Amino acid sequence: MKMENMLKYQEIDGKIKKIIYGLNHSDESLRGKKLGQFLKESEEQLKKMDRRAEELTSLVNKLKTTYQQSIKDFDELENGVGNAIDKDELNYLSKKLTDVSRSIATIEKDVNAAIKEMDDISKRYDELRGKVPTARSQYMECKEKFEALKKQREPEVSALRAELQTLEKEVDAKTLEVYQKLRKQGIYPVLVPLVGANKCGGCQMEVSIGATGKLDENSFVVCENCQRLIYKK
Repeated sequence: MKMENMLKYQEIDGKIKKIIYGLNHSDESLRGKKLGQFLKESEEQLKKMDRRAEELTSLVNKLKTTYQQSIKDFDELENGVGNAIDKDELNYLSKKLTDVSRSIATIEKDVNAAIKEMDDISKRYDELRGKVPTARSQYMECKEKFEALKKQREPEVSALRAELQTLEKEVDAKTLEVYQKLRKQGIYPVLVPLVGANKCGGCQMEVSIGATGKLDENSFVVCENCQRLIYKK
């Protein structure tokens, strides 16, 4: 079976592929994707900062409660030291007083660290929130321009797709099925000529003698390396 119709099919398929590639790699598309990714990441970061701010607020409130209780304990122990009846009690109360004092210092340090982190989050939050509206506006602008470009090429793509549908009726169904399966895997071109005596026109790897021998009977053979369909000119 001759390959003329399948080669014509691949040629038209390639034209559609080229148009779509051009659209997807246009400035409008690439910039729009970049802005879209920024907006998505910004939303995630803002949510993350919100959650962390809530955690820190809860932590500070707990620390303040603990701090107030520690101050109360400290005052009671301090009074107890002044009223100690013997040396043992004085030593015990003094040790407890030292422990509570250290605990208070630790709480103060933790509170200050939490407040500082909250301030840092607030600054980063405000900075990011300030960038989002501009990025969203630019994203919508890129999206509109891309849609305009896409609409501009739609008639050409539709005409080419119509040609493909017509050719589908004129090619071998099994060959077309294999072709479309490989195209879905991102392989293009699918149909490649035999180069020289025994090389694949796609990957340039040598084809076995047994496979090349079948080309005299079959319209194509499958490359064992890249899976492309090799035909003989």
